[in-house]
Amino acid sequence: MDPVIGIIVIAGTIIASLFNYILNRAPGSDPEDFQVGPQELGITCDCFLNTLIVGIIVGLALAASSSIFASMEEFFVVLAAVFIIITIAGLFGRRRRYQEWNEMSRVFKRAVASRSGFYPGPVDVLFDDDEEE
Repeated sequence: MDPVIGIIVIAGTIIASLFNYILNRAPGSDPEDFQVGPQELGITCDCFLNTLIVGIIVGLALAASSSIFASMEEFFVVLAAVFIIITIAGLFGRRRRYQEWNEMSRVFKRAVASRSGFYPGPVDVLFDDDEEE
């Protein structure tokens, strides 16, 4: 493979890996975004295939330009390496998102008192208005 083509493939792999990491980290998403049906059922649909999408697209782009490779073996090795690197970046992003969700869940459990814990029942808030005087 030509060194210029190799640099382009490496740069494209790095850019696609960063994009896949950011895409799968999804900083604005919450676990409720993936909830299917009523909350009581606890069914979620957070598809694992999302980590593969960018790798498949880059693989198709490499397949379309397969004539830049000297042999089919070289093409398949580069294709497999690029796909694996991009998919692993997506898995790291997905893992980071789950860690953030777990941290947020633990914070909420500590911050909000449970019904059986410190506050046994609902708390009434009474307002003492001084405007009547």
